[in-house]
Amino acid sequence: MAPLKRVRRAIDDGYSEDDDIGAASSSTREVARKKVRTSQPKADSHSRSLRTRDDGDSDGQQGGVDDDDSGENIGYERRRDEGFEDLEDEDLDTQRATQIIQQRNLRSMENVPADNGIIESVTCINFMCHNKLHVSFGPLINFIIGYNGSGKSAVLTAITLCLGGKANSTNRGGSLKAFVKEGRESATLVVKLKNRGYGFQQETYGESIIVERHFSKAGSSGFKLKSANGRVISTKKADLEEICDYFALQIDNPMNVLTQDMSRQFLNNSSPAEKYRFFVKGVQLEQLDQDYQLLEETIDQIDSKLKTRGDDVRILENRAKKARAKLEMSDKHDKLRDKIRDYMRQMAWSQVEQEEKKLADAEAQFQEAIHNVEEAERKASTADRAFDEAKQAYEEGAEATREISEGVGPLREKKKQLKDRFDDNKGELMQLHLEQRTIRDHLKDADSRIKNYKADIATETQRLEDANGGNHVRRVAEIEAAKKQVVDIRHEYDRQSSLTADLVEDVRIAEEELRRSNAPIDAKEREISGCNDVIRSLKRDQGQHISAFHPNMSRLLHAIGGEQRFREKPVGPIGNHIRLLKPAWSSILERSFGATLTSFVVTSKSDQDLLTHLMKRENCPCPILIGNNQPIDTSNSEPDPQYDTSLRVLEIDSDIVKRQLIINQAIEQTILIEDRLKAQRVMYGVNRPQNVKQCYCFNESRKGWGIRFGYRGNDESSAPMQPLGVKPRMKTDVESQITYQHGILEDLQNELSELKRHKEGLQDRLRARKQALQAHERLRKDLHLKIQRAEETAERLQDELERDTAQDGRLQALEGFLREAEEDMAIIEGSYEEAVTQKDKLNAVAKDLSSQMKEVDSELADIEAKIKKTEARALKLSQIRQTSLMEKNLAFQKIDDAKLEKTRAENKRETQANRVEEFVEQARKVSERVPVDPGETPGSLDKKLDKLTNDLDRFNREIGGTPEQIAREAQETADAYRTAQKQLEQLDEIGQMLKYALLERQNRWRKFRRYISARARAQFTYLLSERSFRGALKTDHQRRTLDLQVEPDETRSGKGRQTKTLSGGEKSFSTICLLLSLWEAMGSPIRCLDEFDVFMDNVNRDINAARRSVGRQYVLITPNSMGNIDVAEDVKIIKLSDPERGQTTLPFENQRGS
Repeated sequence: MAPLKRVRRAIDDGYSEDDDIGAASSSTREVARKKVRTSQPKADSHSRSLRTRDDGDSDGQQGGVDDDDSGENIGYERRRDEGFEDLEDEDLDTQRATQIIQQRNLRSMENVPADNGIIESVTCINFMCHNKLHVSFGPLINFIIGYNGSGKSAVLTAITLCLGGKANSTNRGGSLKAFVKEGRESATLVVKLKNRGYGFQQETYGESIIVERHFSKAGSSGFKLKSANGRVISTKKADLEEICDYFALQIDNPMNVLTQDMSRQFLNNSSPAEKYRFFVKGVQLEQLDQDYQLLEETIDQIDSKLKTRGDDVRILENRAKKARAKLEMSDKHDKLRDKIRDYMRQMAWSQVEQEEKKLADAEAQFQEAIHNVEEAERKASTADRAFDEAKQAYEEGAEATREISEGVGPLREKKKQLKDRFDDNKGELMQLHLEQRTIRDHLKDADSRIKNYKADIATETQRLEDANGGNHVRRVAEIEAAKKQVVDIRHEYDRQSSLTADLVEDVRIAEEELRRSNAPIDAKEREISGCNDVIRSLKRDQGQHISAFHPNMSRLLHAIGGEQRFREKPVGPIGNHIRLLKPAWSSILERSFGATLTSFVVTSKSDQDLLTHLMKRENCPCPILIGNNQPIDTSNSEPDPQYDTSLRVLEIDSDIVKRQLIINQAIEQTILIEDRLKAQRVMYGVNRPQNVKQCYCFNESRKGWGIRFGYRGNDESSAPMQPLGVKPRMKTDVESQITYQHGILEDLQNELSELKRHKEGLQDRLRARKQALQAHERLRKDLHLKIQRAEETAERLQDELERDTAQDGRLQALEGFLREAEEDMAIIEGSYEEAVTQKDKLNAVAKDLSSQMKEVDSELADIEAKIKKTEARALKLSQIRQTSLMEKNLAFQKIDDAKLEKTRAENKRETQANRVEEFVEQARKVSERVPVDPGETPGSLDKKLDKLTNDLDRFNREIGGTPEQIAREAQETADAYRTAQKQLEQLDEIGQMLKYALLERQNRWRKFRRYISARARAQFTYLLSERSFRGALKTDHQRRTLDLQVEPDETRSGKGRQTKTLSGGEKSFSTICLLLSLWEAMGSPIRCLDEFDVFMDNVNRDINAARRSVGRQYVLITPNSMGNIDVAEDVKIIKLSDPERGQTTLPFENQRGS
C-alpha cells in the first residue's frame, strides 16, 4: 500500500485502556451484529496472515515462517502489527483485566435469564435417525444426556442448520439431503427463539420467533419465519440473517457451537497453533483481518488506477486542445451555416404550414360532417313528418274504405227490388203499348168519319140557318161552353194525376229511410255484443294477457324460447311488453298502434327469416320489424311536462320496443288531452307547443271513440278514431279496464236507444206521407166525378138542341151519325186517354224506377268506384307508409352514419391537430416561428438545403467533420477531460480517505487483539483459581500460538506444567476453563459444546464458572448420567429417550470417519 500523501494525526478517542479491556468481549458481539460483510472466511492467502507457521507442531513448538506466504502478505502483516509494540505490556494488561473481573465478581450478580436471543426449544422431524425429536431448553444452563444414538448431537446439528448454518460446518454431512431420515423424502427443523424485552420487531413477531427450515432429498430447501402465534412473517434467508445478527448468534463460528469432532479436537488434541486459530476465529479477529486486507488490496488497486488515469488524462487534454483548434477553423464559415440554419428554420416551419393546411382541410371536413348531421336530422324530421302524414292518410283511407263498403249491401238489395218492379212495370207497359196502337187506328177511323159528318152537317145546317134566323147558333154555343168546362176539369184532373208520382216517391223515400235506419241499429247492437264479449273475456282471462293475441301465440312464444339459432332472441309481441298506466286511453291507443302491438322485433335479417319460418310452422302470422337495442334519448324532443304523451302513460320494459314505438308511432311527441275543445286550442292556437306532432282526445259524444288532431303538410287535419272492439293487447289493471268497458257499454246502449227513437220518428213520417197520398187519390176521384157531370150537361144540351130543332131526316140522320161517331170517338178517346193515362202512369213509374235504378246504379258505381279508388288509394297509402317508414328508418340510420362520420372527422381533426402540435413542437426545437419565403415549399427548401449542405460537407470533409460534429467533439473532449480530471482528483481523495481509514482500523484492531487477549488470560486465571489451580494462558501473536500452563496446586512454586503432563481430569478442567474464557471473550448469548465428558467432580465447579456469565445460555452434551451434580433452578438436565432398535448408528457415520 502506498503511503499517505498527507500526514494525518490519529484522533484521541478519550477513553482509558481499562475501558477497552472491559469492552473487549462486547466489541466482538458488535462485530457479529454487522449484517454486511466485506469478505468471507476462506482458505486462501487472505487467511494465512493469522495462521501458525507450522500447523503440524502439536507440542506447541513454533516453527519458521511459512514458505508459501508471499512477500506481499508479509508486508501487510508488518504494517498491520507494527512490530507488536502494543503487546510489550501484556502483564500490565492482564493485571488490569484481572482487576476488572474481580470487581465484577464482587458485585455477586445473580445469573438471571436473558429477555431475548436464547433458544426455547428445538424440534426435529424426519431428521437424521429420528422421526420426531423435541427438546425444550432452560434459559441458562442445559445438560443433554442420553445413550449413543438418542439424538444429543442431532440437537446441535439441528440448531446450526435451522439458524442458517451450512451443512459442511456440522461435520455430519456434505449436504442437507444427507440429513433426511432413511425412507423419508423431506425433513423439518424448528427452533423457537425468545423475543421478549427489547426483542427483534416485537410488534410483528411477539414474544417468540419460530424459525422453520424444510429440506428434501431432491435438494430443495426453504425457511419460514413465524410469529409467536404461528403466522408466517417471512420466507427469506436474509431476514433470518438479520435476526441472527440482531441477537449476535454466531452459528457458523466453530468456537460458538463445538460439535463432537471440534470439541474432541479442541479439548483433547489441539496444539497451541490450533488453539490460537480457534481463538482468532472465535473472537472475529481473523474475519476483521481479512476485511482489512481486502480493503488494502482495494487501495492498491486504486493507486494503480490513479497512475493509469494520469496518463489517460493527459491524452484527453491533448485531444481537447486539438478539437478546440479545429473548432476555431470551422467558425470561419458561419455565414454559410447561417444560411443553412435559416433554410432549416424555414424548412421546419414550412412543414408546419403544410400540416396546418391539412388541419384546415380536416376542420372543413369536420364542419361539413356537422352540416351533414344537421342535414340528416332535418331530413329525418321531414321523413318523420312524412311518415306521420302517410300513416294518418293510410288510417283515414282505410277508415273511409270501411265506411264506404258498409253502404254497398243495402244499395245492391235496393237495386234488386227496383229491378223486379221495373221488369213488372215494363211488361205492363208493353201490353199497354199494343193496346194504344189499336186505339190509335180506331181514332184515325173515327176522326175521319167525324170530319165527313161535320162537313155534311155544316152544309145542311147552313142551309137550315138560312131558313130559321140564328137560334141554332146560340144552342150550339152553350153546348161548346159545356164541353169547355169538361176540358178544364179534365186538365185539373191531369194536373193532380201528375202529382201522384211525387207523392209516391215521398212514400218510397220515407220507406227507404226507415229501412236504412235498421243498419245503424244492427251495427250498434253488434258493438254492444262485442263490448259484452270483451267484458266477459276480461273477466274470464284475468292473469292470461296472452289470450288477447292470436290463438297460437303461446305456441309461437314456446317455439321461440326453444330455438337456439337466433343471434338475439326476438322481442314480442310488442303489446306484451307495454303496460298502460291510464286505462281511459286504451281504445284510442289500441287503434293508434294497430297491428304494431302484435308485431315482433328482431335485430337482423337472418333472425327475421328464422322467425318467419317459426310463424308459418306454428300458424301464427305476425308482423316483423327490424331494429336495434340502442336507446334513443328523447329528453330534448319531448313536449312540456304539463302534457301527457303516449310515452308518458306507457311503461315499456324493453328498449328495442320503446325504440320502435318512438320511430314508428312518435309516442314521445303525441300528446293526450281529454277535452276536444282544449285539444283544438292547443294544436291550432297561436302558441302551438313545441315537439308535438299530433294530439288525441276523447269524443264526448261517443264513449271509447277518439279524435286525432294533426297537420297534413301545413293544413290542419282531423280524423275520428273508432275503437277496435277487441280485448286490449296492452297490459293494464283488469278491474279498471272492466269498469272502463262497462262505461263504454252504457254509452252504446244509450246510443242504441237514440237510434231506435230516430227510427220511430221515421215511421211517423212514413205514415204522414201515406196519408197525404191517400188524400190525393180522393181528390182525383172527385175531379173524375166532376168530369162525368160536365159531360152529362153537355150531352143534355146537345139533346135539347136536337129536340128543338125541327129538321128533316137528313140533318137528323147526319147528326145521329155524327153523335155515333163522336160517341165512338169519345169512347175511343176515353180508352186512349185511359191508356195514355195508364201509360203515363206506367212511364212515370218506369221513369221513376229507371231513375231510382240509375241513382242506385250511380250510387253503386260511385261507391264501387270509391271503394276501388279508396282501396287503390289505401294500397298506395300503405305502400307510401311503408316507403315512408323505410325512408324514416334510413334517415335515422343516416343520422347515425353522419354522426359516425362526424366522429371520424373529429378524430381526424384531433389527430391532425396533435400532428400540427408535434410539428410545431419539433419546429420550435429548431427555432421560434419564422416566415417562409413566398413560393417556398418543403421540397424546394430541401433542394436548396441539399445544395448548401453539399457545399458545407465538402468544406467539412476538408476540415474533417461538420461544425456540429466539430463543436460536439470539442465539447465532448473538453467535458471528457474535465470529467476525467475531476474523477482522478476524487479517486485520489477516496484513496487517501481509505488509507486513513485502514490505518485507523488497523490501530483499533491491534487494540482489540491486545485487550481481548488480556481479558481471556485474566478470565482463564480466575477460572483456574476456582479449583485452587494456578496457571496462565500464554498468547504469542508473533508466533501465532496459544498455550496453557497449569499447576494443580496453587501453593506450589514454579511456572506451571504443560497440559500433556496433567492428569485426565486436570487437563479436561483446564481446557474447559480455556473454552469458558474464550466464550466470555466472544460474548455470544448461546454457547454449545458436544462431548462434555469431564469427570463428575469437576462439573459443579464448571457450573459455577458458567454462572459467572450472567444471562448466557449453555447447551452442554455429555453421555454421562449427571446424577451427582448439584441441581439448581438455573440448571436443566434433559435426558433423551433411548434410540430405536437398529438405529444406533447414523447411515453416514462411515463417511464422516473416512
